[in-house]
Amino acid sequence: MSLKLRLNLVITGVLAILFLAGSAFLVRAARTDVRAEIESTANLATHFLDAELRRAAFTPGSPPQFNLASLGEVRHLSIELYDTDGRLLESNRPAGAPVASAPRWFATLVGAVSTDAGDIRRAVSVGGTEIGELVVRPDPTFEVNEIWKDATSLMQLAISIFLVTNALIYGLVGRALAPVDKILGALKELEKGNLATRLPPLALPELSRIGAAFNRMMDTLQASVTQNRQLAQQLIRVQEEERRSLSRELHDELGQCLTAIHADGVAILNASKAGQAAPPESATAVVEVTRHIMELVRGMLQRLHPETLDSLGLDEALHELVKAWRQRNPAVTCDLHINVPLNGLGDAHNITVYRVVQEALTNVSRHAHARRVEVRVCRAGTLTVEVEDDGTGMDTETPTRGFGLPGMRERVEALGGSLHLFSGGSHGVTLAVELPLPDTTRQV
Repeated sequence: MSLKLRLNLVITGVLAILFLAGSAFLVRAARTDVRAEIESTANLATHFLDAELRRAAFTPGSPPQFNLASLGEVRHLSIELYDTDGRLLESNRPAGAPVASAPRWFATLVGAVSTDAGDIRRAVSVGGTEIGELVVRPDPTFEVNEIWKDATSLMQLAISIFLVTNALIYGLVGRALAPVDKILGALKELEKGNLATRLPPLALPELSRIGAAFNRMMDTLQASVTQNRQLAQQLIRVQEEERRSLSRELHDELGQCLTAIHADGVAILNASKAGQAAPPESATAVVEVTRHIMELVRGMLQRLHPETLDSLGLDEALHELVKAWRQRNPAVTCDLHINVPLNGLGDAHNITVYRVVQEALTNVSRHAHARRVEVRVCRAGTLTVEVEDDGTGMDTETPTRGFGLPGMRERVEALGGSLHLFSGGSHGVTLAVELPLPDTTRQV
C-alpha cells in the first residue's frame, strides 16, 4: 500500500469518526429539542383550551367555538374536536397538510415523541352536559422534517469537505513525495554501476537530508572505487617491476656467476685430464661465486616473502627487519618494543604486521628526516602497532600521492582493523594500527 493511499485512509477514518461523533451529538440535541418543543407547546395549548372549556362550561346554551383552524401555526400539536359519537368536528390540521418527509428510521432515531408522552384529552360540556371530547396529540412531523433538512445539508457539507480534503491531501502528498521517484532512479543508476549519479537539491527538508547523505555516500564510494582501481594498477606495475628486477638480477648476476663457475670448472677439469693439480685459484673462485649466488638467492627470496617469518616467527622477523634498517640508516636511532611474544597470530596477521612496519620504516627513511624512530607492538585485547618518528611531520588531511599508505590501509582493513595517522605539524608522525586478534588466539 502506497504512502499516499495510506494517508488518505487515515484521513478518511478520522473524518468518519468526526462525522459519526457529530451525528450522534446532532441526534441527541435534536431529540432533546423536539421533546422540549412539544412539551412546551402542549402545555401552552392545554392552558388555552382549558380556559376555553371552563368558559363554555359556565355559559349554558352556548356551544364553545374553538376555531381550531386558526391554530394551524401550532406545528407540534394535532388538536381535534370529536362529538360524543367519535365523529371529527374540527381540527387544526387542514386537508393537505404536509406529511413527514424524513425517513422513518430517522424519525425513530431522533425519538421525537417521548415514550411517556400520550394524548391529552379534555371533555367538552355545556351546562353540565357533555357534548364531545377535545384531543391534543403530539405531532413532531414539522420539527423532524426541519431536522432532516438540516441533517441532509450537513451531510452534504461533510461529504464535500471529505472529498475536497482527500483530494487536497492526495495531491499535496503526491507533490511532496515526487522526489522519491528521483531517489529511486538514482538507486537504479547506482545498481547499474553509474557512480557519477547525483541527486539534485530537494525541496522537502527530510528528503533534502536524504539526498545530501546519498550524494556524500556516492562521493565516498566513487573515491574508494577510483582509489582501488589505482591501487590495482599500481599493484600490477609493482609486480611487473619486481619481475623485471628479478629477471635482470637472474640474467646479470646469476648469468655472470654461472659463466665464471663454468670457466673455473673447465680449468679444473682440463688440469685433471692433464694429470696436473687443480689450480687453487679456480677452486677458490668457485667457492666465492657459489657463496655469492646463495646470498643473491636468499635476498630474492626475502623480497618475495620474509623467510624468517616462517622459520623464526614474527618477533625475530621484526628484529631482523629493524636490524637491517639500522644498518642502512646508521644516523637514525631505531628501537623496537614488543610487550609479549607474538606467536600464534596466523600467516595473515604476521605478514600484515611485518609489511606495515616495513613500509612505515621505508617512509621514514625517504621523507621524515628523523633522528629517532620507535616501533611498538602490543598484544592485549587487540594487536596494536605504532611507528613514531621525530621528523618533519606531514599534513594528515591531504591525500598522499604514493600508494604505500593506501596499500597498508587495504591490508589492515582486510583483517577488520583500522589505520590512523597523527602528526603534530613539524614534530614527527605517528602511524597507529589496530587489528583484532584471530579467533583461535582469543580462545587460547
